[in-house]
Amino acid sequence: MSKGTALARNLTILSGLSLVTLHVLNRLETTDACSETRSSSREDKEYAWRYGTIRYKVKGYDSPILLLHDLNIGSNKYEYNLIYESLSKNHRVYVPDLLGYGESDKHPMTYSASVYKDMLADFIKNMIKTKTKVIATGSAAPIIIDLAYSNPKLIDSIVMINPLGLYDQNLIPSTETRILKVLMDVPIIGTYMYNLRAKKTNIENLFKTRYLFDPDSMNAEVLDKTIAEYYRAAHVGGLHAKYSYSSYISQYMTCSVLNDLRHLDNSMLIIGGEHEPDIKDNIENYTYYNAAIESTIIPGTAHLPHVEKPGEVLDALEVFFS
Repeated sequence: MSKGTALARNLTILSGLSLVTLHVLNRLETTDACSETRSSSREDKEYAWRYGTIRYKVKGYDSPILLLHDLNIGSNKYEYNLIYESLSKNHRVYVPDLLGYGESDKHPMTYSASVYKDMLADFIKNMIKTKTKVIATGSAAPIIIDLAYSNPKLIDSIVMINPLGLYDQNLIPSTETRILKVLMDVPIIGTYMYNLRAKKTNIENLFKTRYLFDPDSMNAEVLDKTIAEYYRAAHVGGLHAKYSYSSYISQYMTCSVLNDLRHLDNSMLIIGGEHEPDIKDNIENYTYYNAAIESTIIPGTAHLPHVEKPGEVLDALEVFFS
């Protein structure tokens, strides 16, 4: 055997062993995140949509409210856990895991704003079956604005919690972000790249540096449970858990709503966290295109004020909805 042939064989063996190691590490990460068994309740429902099953919770009676979580890594319906019960006392509250997130199906596909717009339109038509109020966080807010403009009979009033800035909505997939998506979508290696970002320590860091202003002020048990739910949601679905996140960071979920905002006559409210970066500028930009938009700032909060100070967010919602 020549030296070149032996070297090639050894490199092939090493590459194979490396891939096997990464595959095992990927499996271990998923197993760790999803080790807790879950039991369903009568609030847990399923909607068989054409691109996959949407799992959601529903509770309460009277006028409906649809709660939409953000689109970042690990985002899921548990985001609204601290205000869901209170809202259900006077409303019929629907809170889904969007396709590709949480407990909903996660298929190897590109998740775009248009996919979610179609999903939400069908969900409202088929499950809520009447015009609904909507509360949406972060990157989900522009999608509901776009839906309200194109389907005015579906959406009543709109609450946006720290909505994505109007400039960021104009970002579209570039050559660099497309390459990033291709790399992350690659089996084993791409999954390992994703799992590095979806480690529990990184989810904790998101909460402590971006989502919350003062995590030490929260009940430690509540905070730990919330982080655990995000960590689990980031890994449910195993090898397919990465596809929504690869689409998110590659700018496939953005949509510009400047024209939509100009023409909407829905009642709208922006709830901002006092320490959310650029929130005052974002509110000013939104109200420039639609002066009827109301706004309120929750002191001592950042990106998820409904997690950090749910009581104050509920007070703001009660005033607005009344």
